[in-house]
Amino acid sequence: MFKKIALVLLCALPFSLMAQEVKLGHVNSQEILTLMPERATIEKTINDLQSQWEKELVKMREEYYAKVKEFQEKQATMPESIKSARQSEIAEIEQRISTFNQTASADLQKKQQELFTPVIDKVKKAINEVGTENNYLYIFDLSTQSIIYQSPKSLDVTPLVKKKLGLK
Repeated sequence: MFKKIALVLLCALPFSLMAQEVKLGHVNSQEILTLMPERATIEKTINDLQSQWEKELVKMREEYYAKVKEFQEKQATMPESIKSARQSEIAEIEQRISTFNQTASADLQKKQQELFTPVIDKVKKAINEVGTENNYLYIFDLSTQSIIYQSPKSLDVTPLVKKKLGLK
């Protein structure tokens, strides 16, 4: 009698395991980020900063073009020492413009990251809460093609793969 009950339980066990629902989901975080109300304020701040950088860059280029024009007009009558000094001055302005451009680009990128990080964290937190509340095993982000939520119930099979490959 005991063997029959054990046999029935062993047969029923795989069916109960298959009855468990594995929930997978996906989200497009970029779409969500574009709808966030903070985005408009952040973009305005970035655009204002970019506009300031561009105005300064225009001033520097105007100075550069004025120096080049003056040099081209007077180079025929300039002594060699003055010509050399003016060429060095023009090269220095070119270098300042290049450095300024790189600095501006890096600063804009840094500011954008600084402003968007709290918004991204807010979206990630909401995704994690949805995953936990609705018992998802994984939620995939379509915009980055990555897993954005992983349940604590998910299993790491890395040790099994290492064992299969004979790795330690």
